[in-house]
Amino acid sequence: MTIDAKKCEDEQIHLLGLIQPIGFLFILDRNQTILAHSDLPENADTEFLTRDILGKKFSDVVTNQWKTLNPELEEALSNMDIQNSLRLTEEVNLGDIPYYGSLYKIDDLFYLEFEIKSQTKFTQNLSFNSHLNTLSRSTDSLWDDVAKIIRQLMPFDRVMIYKFNEDSSGINVAESLADENLKSYLGYNYPEFDIPRQARELYTKNHLRFIADVNVEPHRMRSLNNQPYDLQQVAIRSLSPIHLQYLRNAEFKASLSISILVMGKLWGLVCCQHREPLCIDLQQRNLALTVTHYAAARYQQLLNEKQLQDVEESLQLESKIKESILLKNNVFQELKSFSFDLNEFMQSQGLAILQENEIHTFGKTPARLKITEFVNSLTKLNKEIYLSNHHHEHSIDGVQQSFQAFPGVAYLNIRGPQGFHIVWFRKEIETLKKWAGKPEKPYVFDDKAKANIPSPRTSFNLWMEEVKGTSVKWSYRESIFVERLRDLLQVTLLKKASEISHLNEQLIEMNNALDTYSYTISHDLKNPLSAIKLSGEFLRSKENIPDHLKQRMTSNILDGVETIVNMLDKIHEFSKSSVFKYEPELVRTDKFIDEIIVHSKDRFSGEKTNVVCGDLLPVYGEKTLIYQLFLNIIANAIKYSAKSKNPTVQIESYLENNGVMYIVKDNGIGIEKAELDSIYEIFKRMSNSVGFDGSGVGMAIVKRIVDKLEIKISIQSTVGIGTEIYLYFPNYDDNN
Repeated sequence: MTIDAKKCEDEQIHLLGLIQPIGFLFILDRNQTILAHSDLPENADTEFLTRDILGKKFSDVVTNQWKTLNPELEEALSNMDIQNSLRLTEEVNLGDIPYYGSLYKIDDLFYLEFEIKSQTKFTQNLSFNSHLNTLSRSTDSLWDDVAKIIRQLMPFDRVMIYKFNEDSSGINVAESLADENLKSYLGYNYPEFDIPRQARELYTKNHLRFIADVNVEPHRMRSLNNQPYDLQQVAIRSLSPIHLQYLRNAEFKASLSISILVMGKLWGLVCCQHREPLCIDLQQRNLALTVTHYAAARYQQLLNEKQLQDVEESLQLESKIKESILLKNNVFQELKSFSFDLNEFMQSQGLAILQENEIHTFGKTPARLKITEFVNSLTKLNKEIYLSNHHHEHSIDGVQQSFQAFPGVAYLNIRGPQGFHIVWFRKEIETLKKWAGKPEKPYVFDDKAKANIPSPRTSFNLWMEEVKGTSVKWSYRESIFVERLRDLLQVTLLKKASEISHLNEQLIEMNNALDTYSYTISHDLKNPLSAIKLSGEFLRSKENIPDHLKQRMTSNILDGVETIVNMLDKIHEFSKSSVFKYEPELVRTDKFIDEIIVHSKDRFSGEKTNVVCGDLLPVYGEKTLIYQLFLNIIANAIKYSAKSKNPTVQIESYLENNGVMYIVKDNGIGIEKAELDSIYEIFKRMSNSVGFDGSGVGMAIVKRIVDKLEIKISIQSTVGIGTEIYLYFPNYDDNN
């Protein structure tokens, strides 16, 4: 059989140029030039000066009567440059016939659409608020209520709620019929090609589509140079010939569909069908559209509430598992004790937990060898999560052969040195699927094309399909649990795997800190301890000690204690800076430098010190460490310049080589060049620092911080003139 390659989904339905004969359409450019129009109505002579209007300016071809009858549209046309994307609709009259006139913009073109206004009065408009109240209270009966309300708003013979499946086929989930003699299609399925891809895409852009009479010849668009124009937003656009024939085959002469959009995606359609021609007024269609959008929002609300409940249920089991596995060294062994809970929550018939050569099974599962082969296949594909409820052509290799009786598979891979796999199984359930006609696309021979081309289906009678190789579908509740369980177990395993490494690192850091304490005790702390010892022995061995001497000895003891306390505090601070963990962030130094200046002046009697701050640019690093860095450097600058004749400290920064350079300059005592190389040694004090408070720890802390943050530091100093410290902060990007 020769089959034409053209498919239904290849038809450009938005460019067919067909308009229903219930109105007419103009397409204009910004200058009001008529680029295209449909056939004009017979009474057009009352409003238009001529029927030869292509290429002419709209305002030049309408009568003066148009301008007096339709001032709103006339004003909108005259301000087309500022017209936004909203649709302006006004009631207008052409002769004795009332129309809805609509003006809207698509890209750089303006569409002027006229649709005949219905003279039928609809009493349901008065009950509109009541309908919305009904929907606001609906839960399980939501779509049934929608079908009933839509049919009350618009007198169609059938209104059904059509829900799209994952494979783009559809199912009728709710229905309202005008009489009992009309055949019900509730629960029937429809194949994907009944609503082809480009039709589904169009429903996401134009949310309402209708045809008043499938047997009436549509009007054709006329355009300059036969240029086709996009009619996707045109309300009175006619349907494609294939779709019209589909409706005739279904024995309906009028149809209307409204998009049901949930979270911005096409969830389904409100499908309305009538056995006789039926033109629904624009206002009624808008009411039905509003009801549908309201129902979609209500459905999303119910869905969100259910998903929140699912997450809360998941959290309960997660917390139970987390509390247990965090206290155990072997996550895999501990998880086996939760087999019942995991199986029950996932509503599966069995599960398997695998680690290396060990397999633990619970409930009903395939053979262990088959499970191992399946896990190996998924491991090669680098899959972390895999969920399927039926065997199909895209199933993982070996699934159908390995799990013939278990088409429902949920797989979770926990990576890491002590990683493992969890697989849940659901047994096959054989079902009968109802179709509205056999789901096969028919073809007919086209004499013109000399080939077989797709044709609309002609039968919608019940056709039953026996469905095998399918299990109950994994729900959102179960899929979100698998994802959250993965995160929990993955983090736990990583934590367990890195605990030994982290412990070793911490031991090294602690040993370094202990070395620091040991060094202090064996060297620098000897002097204050000796002073305390001598003073104490003197007080104990002497009697009737004069008050002034007793006061002196007591002061020596207290001064020694204070020295030791201060030094230990500094050592502890230094130790913290060596093990501090950080994440680079943008730090605003101007937020704390002023504070450091004030505190340092108070501490080191620097009230007379003039501190001048220039630009203080933000830098990348860790906020606490950056604060500690500037605290030590600025404090030293203020301290060692406080006794100068005119103490001055300057702090400024500027951009340099995609980074920030900071300079802290003072006119203090300065540093001997020979001592600059040893300035970062802990407890190292400069030879000319006698008479200044300090313990020799500050610059050691500075060195540890700049090394950790990859900050470049350099020092220039002259004894008796002052010191300049340069700090270069690199800029972080995605590669750092």
